Amino acid sequence: MLSKEEFIAFEEELTGNLQRHPDVLGLVFVGSAADHSRIDQWSDHDFFVVSVEGKGESLRQDLSWLPNHDKIAFHPRETAHGFKVVYLDGHVLEFAVFNDSELELASANDFLVTVDKTGTIANRMKQIAERSANRVKETKYDPEAAYELLLCQLLIGVGRARRGENLIASEHIRSWAVTALIGLIRFWEEPAAETVHLTDNLNALRRFEKQYPHYGLAILKAQASETESCARAIVDILVESKYLSESQKEQAQVVKDRLGWR
Repeated sequence: MLSKEEFIAFEEELTGNLQRHPDVLGLVFVGSAADHSRIDQWSDHDFFVVSVEGKGESLRQDLSWLPNHDKIAFHPRETAHGFKVVYLDGHVLEFAVFNDSELELASANDFLVTVDKTGTIANRMKQIAERSANRVKETKYDPEAAYELLLCQLLIGVGRARRGENLIASEHIRSWAVTALIGLIRFWEEPAAETVHLTDNLNALRRFEKQYPHYGLAILKAQASETESCARAIVDILVESKYLSESQKEQAQVVKDRLGWR
């Protein structure tokens, strides 16, 4: 684990390495690596490297530009551009290397540019962050359809659990249905004013428990229970909320009747 001082020192060393690297045009930290007020013992270093056109793959193949590269335990490639790196002490990096022409493939919210050899990367990142936020705003969210799909996931998931297909049942219920439930809660209620700044517009699950502690506790308790009990608890959370219409309550009852829940 890194202290806050060590975390920032890592960023400074990486910045120096890439400022000197002839194939690098830019370095952009994102997430808590950009917003140091959020650093804790579990923070990873998330960042983008912008390369001279055509040099991206060589930077992906040779990671000697990373600080303490001789202490890397493993470094799986995750996407065409992205890697995860784990050091021997458990320190984690998540990063992508983009050729200059590829940077606009990225999405971001908080960002901190520490290398900008072209003088354009900071402005490009500002536009990427604005575009990412606008994409979320412009995506039409249909709460009625989301609610009905959630009920479908529960019905299908419990059916599969009763058939003995518990792995896929758990995915339907603990993952897909819970994600849909969190989306509905965020649609219904604003988080507490003092936690609005914690919202991650790229992932609705991030920091949910801090922003909605009552719902967070109920959902975590549900997920810790047996698969069908988890599904029942999700229905209870929905029905006990003040947001369902009478017709939506009737839809939930259809699911309960089909599953024999009294």
